[in-house]
Order: sequence, then structure tokens, then C-alpha cells
Amino acid sequence: MNREEVRDQLLAPVLQWTRLGRQFNQGMLASMEVITQRSYGLLRGHTSGDGHDWEEMALMTREKVAVPLEGLAAMASALPGEVASFWTRTGEAMAACAGSAMSLAASRSVEDLRERQADLGEALVGSALAWYALFGSAATLTDAALAPLIRQVKDNAERLG
Repeated sequence: MNREEVRDQLLAPVLQWTRLGRQFNQGMLASMEVITQRSYGLLRGHTSGDGHDWEEMALMTREKVAVPLEGLAAMASALPGEVASFWTRTGEAMAACAGSAMSLAASRSVEDLRERQADLGEALVGSALAWYALFGSAATLTDAALAPLIRQVKDNAERLG
């Protein structure tokens, strides 16, 4: 494994969290727009006689229940795949470490020992990267949970704006 591959694997979770943070920020800005629109209407007494305000209130109430449940369901459906992926990566890395350690113990010459030490070092780096990828899995699960919320807030901002 060369330095660029290690760098890319180390940066992947950071980039996932950065992208998720940007999406969350956009959702928060859209949420402020929606809150402003709805609050000004209520504060100024802009109530229509056709029941539009009550329809909007009913829609808000349904969203407050349905959207978080949708996010939880999305996260719950993504969880088994992420857990399986994590344990597969970790198991493979642990097997590589064990194999490299056994190979190192069976070295017959100094040259052989150096090669096998390098293999063990690479296996240890792979093991550390497998555990580090857990942060990326957490970002994936958080993204799945927040996606319905961010989508709904943006839809509301477009509808009310």
C-alpha cells in the first residue's frame, strides 16, 4: 500500500463528514427561511378565511412525526450493511496481521526477515485503516438519517418561498 492509498483512506471519512456538514448547513438555512415565513404569518395575523393556515399547521404537525421516523427507518436499513462491511474489513485485516506475524516468525534469513517485517507493517497499517473506516460508516449512517429531514426542509422552503 503506497502513501497515496493510505492518504485517500484517511481522508475519506473526513470528506464524508465535511459533505454531511455542508448539507446540514444548507438544511439549517432553509429551515430558518421556513420558520421566518411561518412566524411572520402568525405574528402579523395573516390568517385566511379559507383554512389555508390550518392546512399548513396540519402539514407541519404531520411532518414533525413522519420525517424523523423516515430518517430512523433509513438509518436502521443502512445499519446491517455497514456493520457487515466493518466486520468483513476488520476480519480480513486481522487475518492478514496474524498471517504476517506467523510468516515473520518463520524467517530463515536477514533478507527474509526484512521483507516479512515490511509485510507485517503493511498489515498493521491495513488493520488500523479498517478501524478508522468506522468513522466513515458513522457518517454514512448519519447521512441516511438526516437525508429525509434535509429534503423536507428544502421542499418546505421552496413551497413557502
